Amino acid sequence: MTTTSPLWGAELDHIRLDSDNPEQLAAFYRDAFAMAENHLDDGSRLLQGRDRRLIIGAGATGEQPYSAFRLPDETRLQAYKSHLTTQGVNLMPSPTPLFGQNAFAVADPDGRQMVFGLPNPAHLSDDGPDGHPPGRLQHVVVATAELAPMVEFYEKTLGFVATDHVLRDEEDGSQTLTAIFYRSTPEHHSFAMFLSDGARPDHHAYEVSCWNDIRDWADHMSDHCIKLWWGPGRHGPGNNLFFMVEDPDGYKVEISAELENMDDGAPVRQWPHSERSLNLWGPGWMRA
Repeated sequence: MTTTSPLWGAELDHIRLDSDNPEQLAAFYRDAFAMAENHLDDGSRLLQGRDRRLIIGAGATGEQPYSAFRLPDETRLQAYKSHLTTQGVNLMPSPTPLFGQNAFAVADPDGRQMVFGLPNPAHLSDDGPDGHPPGRLQHVVVATAELAPMVEFYEKTLGFVATDHVLRDEEDGSQTLTAIFYRSTPEHHSFAMFLSDGARPDHHAYEVSCWNDIRDWADHMSDHCIKLWWGPGRHGPGNNLFFMVEDPDGYKVEISAELENMDDGAPVRQWPHSERSLNLWGPGWMRA
């Protein structure tokens, strides 16, 4: 069976992070993730390296107002827009200057914006320091207290394809869904959600090519006196190698390698809600 999602082929292009100290936050990402910093017309900052970019703006600390996914081409973008319109989804103007004029946004049940479009060539660049291992912006993850409506929206409305479920056994014999991983390409996930005590950003990740890149990025963090917050380890869902660091606002950022690719039509897999599922090598980060 071939995947027929109208969103298929969409990839994470960039996200926006807000802070009450955007200068400090931008300096962290510039140094920690080897990106060039440029000012945009709206006063926000563009941090950009090869295959990775994000926007940092002034706002409430720790907010991640939107995630922006690029479609493969204009035809696919218009088809996806029509797909959402026929469902009665409220399409809003795109908040990002990095996409072209045909981009649009939708709000999820937690009020977070998902943006879909095509990159504006005026802002495409491979700026960034030379000599660093690769680090492609690959996935973004959120936390929510209301997983059921979020699942309905992302799966049924937007068309993300479920890859893995994490389930917690309850005393009455039932199971509670505590995490779900979604893909929009053959890669295991480009978006995921965790059940938590509130709606908030969780982390985003940069994909590298191999274990040696994990080592080199960890050495790079050490050079900047940035401690590893979690890992190195190996996730169960996705089977990827990883470590995480915290930015100055406490938001988590992941370096990931060898993320699993999925066959078309692969059934949803199930994992127990346990530390081992989240880290086959050691302690897990348990959100709920």
